[in-house]
Amino acid sequence: MTDFIPPYPKRHPASLGPLDTLNHLRRDFLSIWPENAFERQFMASKIINRTIFIANCPEVVRYVLVTNHANYEKKSPLIRKVLAPLLGDGAFVSDGALWQKQSALTGPMFSDGQVIGHSDKMWLVIEACGQRWANFVAGDIIPVLPEMRRLSAAISCRILFGAQLDEAQAAQLGQSFTDYQTAAEQLDMNTLFGLPSWIPGIKANKTAKIAKAIHGQIDKLMTEGGGSPDKDTVLARFLTDQKQAGPKYALTHEQIRNELITLFMAAHENVATTLAWAWYLISQCPEVEQRLHDEIEGVLGQRTAVFGDVAQLHYTRAIIKETLRLYPPLPLLSREASAEDTIRKRHVSAGSIMLVSPWLLHRHKLYWDKPDHFIPERFLPDAPVLPDPFAYIPFSVGPRACVAEHFAMAETLLCLALLARRFRLRVPSGQTVTHECRLTLRPKDNLLMQITPR
Repeated sequence: MTDFIPPYPKRHPASLGPLDTLNHLRRDFLSIWPENAFERQFMASKIINRTIFIANCPEVVRYVLVTNHANYEKKSPLIRKVLAPLLGDGAFVSDGALWQKQSALTGPMFSDGQVIGHSDKMWLVIEACGQRWANFVAGDIIPVLPEMRRLSAAISCRILFGAQLDEAQAAQLGQSFTDYQTAAEQLDMNTLFGLPSWIPGIKANKTAKIAKAIHGQIDKLMTEGGGSPDKDTVLARFLTDQKQAGPKYALTHEQIRNELITLFMAAHENVATTLAWAWYLISQCPEVEQRLHDEIEGVLGQRTAVFGDVAQLHYTRAIIKETLRLYPPLPLLSREASAEDTIRKRHVSAGSIMLVSPWLLHRHKLYWDKPDHFIPERFLPDAPVLPDPFAYIPFSVGPRACVAEHFAMAETLLCLALLARRFRLRVPSGQTVTHECRLTLRPKDNLLMQITPR
């Protein structure tokens, strides 16, 4: 086991007041927490006229996201307002009957069988990335986060739309999503305070403009992909499955587009940030890197990877799971209570915000040994203590858990294994690695690292 403690935001000795909380939220979502937030199990605070509850133990997480999920199905007003220009009524922000219809269609598209069918496409894109990396000179510095975004965007485009985009075009589409996230407000004061939703945010015009451009790009891909001979794409499945399902599950062109945008956004950003953090963590722990290389060489050797190899890469998977624990891509899950409720003798009024924070749960002192340490071994099949499934929720949990969880894990695992087989990445001497957290948690300043062939 390693003794490495990767960087995390300063923790305050006591809870911040409302104004200090707002000031910190403007800069970073993870900078507000006091030390005792990593020990408490259920918390509440009030900012102006908005009450916020935090479910911070497995028992309450299970209740909110599973037992009484219908009352906490709706995403918070802040999330809906930030993402609605881009996602419209996509499954990530929808609820009720529409969400049920969307999930009934998308769920089967990411079954184990479908993931197996996509693995060859993943391998081809990863190999193309490896060939491009081979052109770098040993010691060259590359921006790891943009590189991983370029890779994940190319994989997503291949699987969602078919082989219509080359890597550079896929990267351009991925950049559009990154631009949207950058433009989206870190904190919408109007929504937080419960003011009318029609009051525009500071950057509403910019996000609307970027969203419109993305809609146009996806519309074009749908037009081209609709006539493509490749019938093993998510787009093709949308077009055929809803016909077979009948009018009850029919989606409009706009609704299909929103679902494709939702799937692209989730896969593109979440896989990329997880890979970037994994490269950094591995680079700081020589014993982890050596064990990773030993496993990859023992399972894969120099042959072409097949989907069956995924199940044999236990330590590689453990590294990814530990990376997701320390740096969950979505560190805050926010829901709005539809009706009043009572949790641990506290009254939860309708309209209250319920937060479930993977950032807090994954580092909670009651549920993890050495919670701030990087220890992949805790996720090995023979680990003496297995994590509580409601204290480890990088993909959420319950009915609204990420439908593409297995797909994302397989993609991340194959990307790491196939590239680590050929390359090492190192943080340049004197460079400090830190984070930034807006909509997602990612390395700051693109994570510059030196690349060396193995």
